[in-house]
Amino acid sequence: MGKKIFLGGLLGSVVVFLMSSVFHMATHLGEIGIQPVPNEDAVRATLRSSIHEAGFYYFPGGNMAPGRSKEQQAADYAAQLAKWKEGPTGIVIFNPGGADLQFGTKLVNEFLFGLVGAFLLAWVLGVTAGATSYGTRVLIVTAAAMFGGAVYTMPYWNWYGFPTNYIASEIGTMVVSWAVAGAAMAAVIKKPATA
Repeated sequence: MGKKIFLGGLLGSVVVFLMSSVFHMATHLGEIGIQPVPNEDAVRATLRSSIHEAGFYYFPGGNMAPGRSKEQQAADYAAQLAKWKEGPTGIVIFNPGGADLQFGTKLVNEFLFGLVGAFLLAWVLGVTAGATSYGTRVLIVTAAAMFGGAVYTMPYWNWYGFPTNYIASEIGTMVVSWAVAGAAMAAVIKKPATA
């Protein structure tokens, strides 16, 4: 069974990588909801002069420094809520010095992320192969993708305001990619034939 799990995991990761590539590069589904920043040069100049360390930033922020009295914290929180209502709100993943895109490295990393996930799911399929049908094994992988979308992708919409069409596209492409990978994996990782 170990060989089947290894082959199924490898096959699943290749399928997910290829399908994700098609979704992102050929159909541009991975770009739904993403827009370029208007007046980019002016915005970049403002960011460069205002933020000096790489990090994940959100606005409007608040003064939540430790050691402040409860009254000060309550006043700061009220001021932050007022700014949220007034807008604008947003997040910025910021690198002040820039970086090389390193597209090849990012592609390798993406494949490795899928490989880890596929090996984990291949193990689950291996454990359940004797008690499940082919269709159930495919559904196990598909359900894992749906779980990931619900628990790890939806919160970006909820907390950070990611566009609904972006989130729907991300979850949709994730579920379809893993469903197809699950079909391939379930064909390899199956109950041994009885003699």
